[in-house]
Amino acid sequence: MKRIYSDIIKFTKRLVETPSQNDIDSEKKIADVISKKLSSFGFFPEIIGNKKHPSIFCRIIKNPKRKTIWLESCLDTVPVGNISKWKYPPLKATIKGSKMYGRGVSDSKIGIALFCYLAKALYDNSEFKGNIILGFDANEQNGEYSGIRDIIKSKRPKADICILGYQGIDEISIGMRGWLRLKITTKGKSAHTGSRYKRGNNAIHQMVEVITALRKLNFGSKKETFFEYGSAFNVSFVKGGTSINIVPDGCEIKIDIRFLPSQTKQEILSKISNTLKELKKKKPNIHYEIEFLRCEPSFLTSSKNKFVKLLQKTAQEKLRKEILLVTSGAGSVGSVINEFNIPIINSFGCRSDNVHAPNEWIDINSISKVFQIYNKAILDFCEK
Repeated sequence: MKRIYSDIIKFTKRLVETPSQNDIDSEKKIADVISKKLSSFGFFPEIIGNKKHPSIFCRIIKNPKRKTIWLESCLDTVPVGNISKWKYPPLKATIKGSKMYGRGVSDSKIGIALFCYLAKALYDNSEFKGNIILGFDANEQNGEYSGIRDIIKSKRPKADICILGYQGIDEISIGMRGWLRLKITTKGKSAHTGSRYKRGNNAIHQMVEVITALRKLNFGSKKETFFEYGSAFNVSFVKGGTSINIVPDGCEIKIDIRFLPSQTKQEILSKISNTLKELKKKKPNIHYEIEFLRCEPSFLTSSKNKFVKLLQKTAQEKLRKEILLVTSGAGSVGSVINEFNIPIINSFGCRSDNVHAPNEWIDINSISKVFQIYNKAILDFCEK
């Protein structure tokens, strides 16, 4: 087994050193690297979808009538950002002590490497009675999720459990908040700020009224089981005005709302729409437009799901500590996969930190434990 862990480290290093920064690099090169690796294992991977943003799909059938495990991880990473803030070259995959540093090493290139070698070990094991799907999706980090949609549209995979390649060894995430993004613009009338008679209609002042009204809806105060940290409402972008001495005739904001399973897109949109209509009645000088940008639903896999319980039990025995079932605040492709009623492990993996930040790292000493935990839990799950 030591050879496998060593190979996983080498392959992770190779993946980190194959740039796949979202909005900068194409995923074609990294897809080719992974495809060759899977082919060397005797598998038959397919590169599918957009030519610039291709994804990988590989179906490994061993017992067609038995359970299927879907292992899914994204190909792209967030950009490197300011290189001066990195201790080591972010696309070099530097190992110092037990840590491997590099952009995307945690999110999610270690996930890809682990899943590739886990699939081979399971397939080669005569005790494994199930089947495996490997999916590595492009264009995930910007929230477009086009890669996972290509996989689903083209291959229509079915599985008894889907495990995502996001890392973290201290807890098992079985769900995530949904997210809704909107753009609101207000339109006014310009004037000289020093004019004695022409006051104009200040679009920024209008927007203050809009934001105040929306904040009173308390979208960020909802809490429920497994989501004790609650929902969230943020005005995360503001643009308006041209000069300090001109009454602004336009203002734009973008809103990010993180919502829970008990909340729905339609409920939130209706409350926003009704609130702004009421505001308009009270203050006719407010002129606004709402543009829907994007929404992905929340999900929660049952804590009583057989695989969830097996994974938690196996992890606690191997790590010799309590492993809590939690949910994630950030989004994932699980929101797309969950639409097909496939239970999801949103994250569990190697010890890591600084995801989406300089000096992203994983603890390479945790690879063996995570590999063994997943291997045993999957074997046990597919036993019957």
